[in-house]
Amino acid sequence: MTVATMAALLLGGGLFAWWQRRTQRQFRDERAAVFDHCAGMFDAVGVADSGAEYPRLSGRYGGAQFELQAMLDHVGYRKVPSLWLSVTLRTPLPVGGRFDLLMRPQNIEFWSASDSMDERIDLPADWPVHQIAKVSPAGWRPPLGALREAAGSLIDEPSFKELLVSPRGVRIVFRVGGVQRAHYLVLRSLLPDETRVEPELLQPLLDAALRIASSLKVTKLEKAA
Repeated sequence: MTVATMAALLLGGGLFAWWQRRTQRQFRDERAAVFDHCAGMFDAVGVADSGAEYPRLSGRYGGAQFELQAMLDHVGYRKVPSLWLSVTLRTPLPVGGRFDLLMRPQNIEFWSASDSMDERIDLPADWPVHQIAKVSPAGWRPPLGALREAAGSLIDEPSFKELLVSPRGVRIVFRVGGVQRAHYLVLRSLLPDETRVEPELLQPLLDAALRIASSLKVTKLEKAA
């Protein structure tokens, strides 16, 4: 190997290392800014490092406490990753168990509560197909009619993934977008097509969570009357 060849290889390796560091910094900055466009929708808002790839946002919307967490799903084999948004409404609910609706399950939903539930149940015909619905404890049933009406058209959306109801509140998981396909296939880049959570995507999720929580509280009051 000539001196010129060795110099070219070293230069090329140095340039690649510089490009890789620059790309990683870009990805880190993009991830940190995922909530920049929607943070103004909340009162008493805070964005903190969650120890994951993306930060966590907490704040009050509609007088209620919410937590937002973006999650990059790159577990699936030969699958272009998706960026999911978990929207959690923290409020005590008068229910005697947990109910989880998971759409189009692939058994790689690491963030889902479905695997920890006790019993799979069948849903009425007005609920979407290609789903798994489960409850805990076994034998408990939520007010499915009230839940379906409160969720409205949200659970018919192709990007809707999961609804979890528990005594601690409501969680909705929704697909924000996919990773840039060309970059992922060639460079294994995990930069999503959509790098910001936009208010027009988020507001229907927040409003649906509030409706679902309200419907459960009203149903409890009606039964007690």
